[in-house]
Amino acid sequence: MYIWNLKGLVQALKEGSLSSKSQRLHKAIGISLFALALLAYPLSFVIEPSNTLDIVDVFSFLVINLVGIYMAYTLNQRGDGKKFWFRYFSLYVPLAIRFIVLVSVIMIVGYAVLSFIDPSISLDETNWFDVIITVGTEIYFNILMVKSIKIINE
Repeated sequence: MYIWNLKGLVQALKEGSLSSKSQRLHKAIGISLFALALLAYPLSFVIEPSNTLDIVDVFSFLVINLVGIYMAYTLNQRGDGKKFWFRYFSLYVPLAIRFIVLVSVIMIVGYAVLSFIDPSISLDETNWFDVIITVGTEIYFNILMVKSIKIINE
């Protein structure tokens, strides 16, 4: 199981050297993480009050990820055109873990610094900092996904 080693997973997917047990595990965990990511945004609207930046945040999340999936899919089709969803969900595991770590570190450091610069920034509702971090990290995530799919198909 490749949890953090993205290069190793990309190489294994390129060579087709993952065991069937490892393939099932990657696919199951990848689909689960993907489903959690999709459900997190609508669920947050039900649980918490929302503001305009929440709508911008959700819209940007959807657009960035749909464009990213489309780009990854077209690159996969230009290659061998096989096993796109298996590759996507397999790559989703190490990328999602990197994404979670990256967002956590940026948020902790960012809010620590921003609380000194602008004490009015609230942790209770979505603000401009949250939206910038979401957009930036989602773009980064999708760039890594597209780059990985491209390497697999070379």
